[in-house]
Amino acid sequence: MNYYQNLQEQEHNDFNYTSEADWDKEDARIIGEQNTNYPWICSGRDVWYPNPYWGKYDQSGNPLRKEYPFANVPHPESYDGEES
Repeated sequence: MNYYQNLQEQEHNDFNYTSEADWDKEDARIIGEQNTNYPWICSGRDVWYPNPYWGKYDQSGNPLRKEYPFANVPHPESYDGEES
């Protein structure tokens, strides 16, 4: 092996491969940073993520209302037929 093959192999080994889900979550993080008033963010792949910039979460990482009594903010797709 010559120097350039070793360099190419080293670059290949150092490259951080990420999944589409990692890119999707990062996209939602960027959208959430620009929209801090939304507790849930829908990504470009139609997946809902808790907004990391919302500010108030339960132990599972789900958004909580910012005012007392701090109840969970329902997931956007968990509509039960009643308005809250």
